[in-house]
Amino acid sequence: MEKTDLLQRSEFLNSSFDEIDNILVLIAHPTRFKILILLLNGPMSFQSIMGEIKIQKSALANHLTKLKNSCLIEKVQYGTYRLSEDGNKYLEYLESAFKESKMRRKQIEDSKQRLEMTKSFLERK
Repeated sequence: MEKTDLLQRSEFLNSSFDEIDNILVLIAHPTRFKILILLLNGPMSFQSIMGEIKIQKSALANHLTKLKNSCLIEKVQYGTYRLSEDGNKYLEYLESAFKESKMRRKQIEDSKQRLEMTKSFLERK
């Protein structure tokens, strides 16, 4: 990547820091992350979400309000919520980044194992 591209990325991330930080904090909360994952399967009612997550009504209402205010979820109708387009994209990005890093770690592990086997084989001679 060219230095100008990196500089532009850095400037953009710095200028958007507070907004990005807010999204990351919202998604990083275990209950809110579970809600987002549940909504991947389609719209759900407040009661259904509460039954799946097993938290108090007021706590769930607070989490849903935070997710809705950040545009990660949408209220479809009274008491029913769905993942917004932005919410879906963030989950896609997280899944993709995690899968790629997990595969990269496996590739590194496999390389180390092959190297150890090669060393072991060469040391026997």
